[in-house]
Amino acid sequence: MNESLLRWQGRIGSLKGLAYIALIFLVIFLFPTVDNLTTALKNPSTSQSVTVPQLVSGQFSPKQYINVSGVASYRLAYMETEDGDTKAIIYPLIDQRANAVIFVRTTKTELESAPDATATVSGMTAKASTDLQSVIEKDLADINNAGFQTISVLYIEEGQKPGQVSTYLLELAAIGIAGLLSIATLFFPTNAFSRYPVQQIAPGEEVSKAILATGVFQQVKNLQPLEFGKSKRKFSNSNANLFVTDDKTLGIYIHFIFTRRVYGIQVSKQETDWMVLVKPMQVIAMEPGKIYSWRDRWAISVRYRDLNQKDQSLLISFANAASQASFVNFLRENGFAVSSGQYPVSGPVRS
Repeated sequence: MNESLLRWQGRIGSLKGLAYIALIFLVIFLFPTVDNLTTALKNPSTSQSVTVPQLVSGQFSPKQYINVSGVASYRLAYMETEDGDTKAIIYPLIDQRANAVIFVRTTKTELESAPDATATVSGMTAKASTDLQSVIEKDLADINNAGFQTISVLYIEEGQKPGQVSTYLLELAAIGIAGLLSIATLFFPTNAFSRYPVQQIAPGEEVSKAILATGVFQQVKNLQPLEFGKSKRKFSNSNANLFVTDDKTLGIYIHFIFTRRVYGIQVSKQETDWMVLVKPMQVIAMEPGKIYSWRDRWAISVRYRDLNQKDQSLLISFANAASQASFVNFLRENGFAVSSGQYPVSGPVRS
C-alpha cells in the first residue's frame, strides 16, 4: 500500500467540483477561440483592397480583412456613448464617383469634429448590431434622396485585424490541455479509501462522536413511528449520527438543512431527514482504514446488500484514530464482524 499515491489520488479526486466549473468556462472560451482561428485562416496576412460600391452591393461578408478609400465625413458621424462618455464614432466613408456610402466605426473619438478628409481605412468587416441598423435605416431615405446608396447590415471596424493563427492555435492547445486535466480528475476516486489496521486507544485519548458519512441515503418521512419515503440521494462527507437498535441494526442518520438565500437574505429553509439501516445479515464486509486526501481521516468501509439485493457501500469517517477504534469495538460488541484491516475482504463476513 503506497499511502502517498493514495493521498494524491484522493486530493485529485476531491477537485471534481472545480473541474466541472473549469470545464464550463473552457467550453465558453472554446467557441470564440475557434471562431477567431477560423477568421484568421480565411483571411490573408495583409488586407484586401476593395471599393465602397463592392461593400454596398453585398459582395463581402462579415469578418473579412479589407482596406477601402473614400472621403471620411466625420461631422456626420453617429455617437456611441457609455455612461455619458463617447466610446466611439461611426462615420460615413463616401465614394463620390460611385455615389456609395459605407459606415466605419472608430474609437478615435477626437475625430468627431474633424473636417472631411480623404482616407484609406483598414479593418475588418462586421455585422451591424440591431441598434446600428435601426439608426442607419432611419436616415436611409435622406441618404437615398441625396443620391447615395448604402447598406445597413455591414460596417467596417477600423484598425481591427484577424489575428495570428499561431496565437489561436496556442490558445486551443492550452484549452485542450486544461480540459484533459479537468476530465482526468473525474476518473479519480472522490474518497480514496484503503484498509488500515485499527490503532490502540491510548489512555486518556479523547473519543469524538463527530462523524462524516458518504453513501446513498433514503429519505425519512416520519421518525416516530419510522416511515421511509421513496426519495434517495447521495451524500458525500456529510455530518451524520450513528446508532444501533435493539435488534442489532446499524443506523446512520443525516438531518439535512437546505437554506435558500437571495442577496444574503434567507428566503426559504427546508429540513429533511435521511437514513440507512444495515442489519448484520446484510453485511458483506466491514473494513477499518483511512480516507486519503488533503487531510487523512480514519474511517470504516461498510459494504452491504440492500432490501433489493443490490450491493451498496458506505464510508464512515472519524475525527481521530481513537474515535474509529472505539466505534469498531462498539460494532463488534453488537454482533458485527469487522475485519482487522490488514487483509482484503472479498466475500461475506459473518458474525
